[in-house]
Amino acid sequence: MRKRAERHIRKFIGQRLRALRKERGLTQDKLGELSGLSGKFIGEVERGQKSISIDSLYAVAVALQTPLPSLVDVRVGEQTIPPSEDVERIYALMAGPHRQEEIRRAYNVLRAMFGKVS
Repeated sequence: MRKRAERHIRKFIGQRLRALRKERGLTQDKLGELSGLSGKFIGEVERGQKSISIDSLYAVAVALQTPLPSLVDVRVGEQTIPPSEDVERIYALMAGPHRQEEIRRAYNVLRAMFGKVS
């Protein structure tokens, strides 16, 4: 069971990583350069062939300007489908540097559209 779960998690993280990288128009080599890793290693992670350490995953999240939890949010017992491109675009917008007032305004708009967060 453990081997199967690890493969599933590696595959999920790899899919998320690839989707974010492509959305940002980066090659594997460029993402590797930005995160201090090799492009070859990025490709192996994306294909689920290699595990990635938390330190390297954090470096990738910083390079992609995305919150670390968005790369690794694998919930037990739930289907793990990467969020849509639109959701990823919202993550990318919010991951950049913003003033507190801008973040508050964006949150209020989203809350008005979708309701309270539980």
